[in-house]
Amino acid sequence: MPASERWVGCAAVARASNESLRGTAARAEGWVLIEHRGPWGREPWGPDGPLDRIGAELSRRCKAVGVRPQLVRETHSGRAPIDSRRVFLVHSGRRGPWLEQYTIDTLEQVLDLPLEAAAAGIPPGTGTRVDQPLYLVCTHGKKDPCCAVLGRPVAAALNRPNGRVWESTHLGGDRYAAGMVALPDGSYYGNLDPANAQAVVDSHDRGQLTLCNYRGRCTDDTTAQIAEHAVRTEYGLTGIDDVHPTEITSSSGGADVVVVTASGPVQVHVTPDPETPRRTTCRSEAFATPDHGVTSIRSVPAVGRA
Repeated sequence: MPASERWVGCAAVARASNESLRGTAARAEGWVLIEHRGPWGREPWGPDGPLDRIGAELSRRCKAVGVRPQLVRETHSGRAPIDSRRVFLVHSGRRGPWLEQYTIDTLEQVLDLPLEAAAAGIPPGTGTRVDQPLYLVCTHGKKDPCCAVLGRPVAAALNRPNGRVWESTHLGGDRYAAGMVALPDGSYYGNLDPANAQAVVDSHDRGQLTLCNYRGRCTDDTTAQIAEHAVRTEYGLTGIDDVHPTEITSSSGGADVVVVTASGPVQVHVTPDPETPRRTTCRSEAFATPDHGVTSIRSVPAVGRA
């Protein structure tokens, strides 16, 4: 029996309890992806991480400008150190996501890249523009065993030309392994396996989300992600840019979210709905309370069903 079927961890518990995926995408406006074939360790950006002092300084600078750093490697590239490495700057903003590729010869050169551009949304134009989505699959086993046991078979199963599918350090949401994010738009997916992952990627390449695996978009906060998912599910809107949550206002017992569609705005009321406290990762001893909200659509324009 394959290891992915034998493994019982936080992801198996979440699936057994039929935990919702909606509203679980990590937040990020911009990204920097650094190719690294060697071991990642549990804390890639710490003083004992694989990038040494460069990793700690990069983490500090990324935090200052609101950019998320990731180490990435291609599944079939081996683990030997490399002389030059690819780096990607990515912006996931809804007004115009973009992705540029760079090549650096020394790790120090990553600190010379215009990191702030990834958060600000203006392409620097100093790298090579990438026009097809990249897919990051979390395989960070030192962070959580589920990510490696469930993520590596998914990364290996995806059939895409070199440079489009990458194993990645922690993406957030270990219990939704195998987890993946599509860049530059920042759509998060979860509960992937080798049997369904290819169809999810194929659909995303065509501009369509797979709602049963869709967790949300990294540019939106949790409440907006929940409201977006509710509208998509209600009206069968699967185009990546079909739905756009905008204004959020606090209201009695929750929040009201205006969600824009091609047929007009929809108002969604999101009410907190905390679940039973539980351990939500394999390595954490702390308990957390998942909350995917209860939604009701209060005003409905003439939105056509798919």
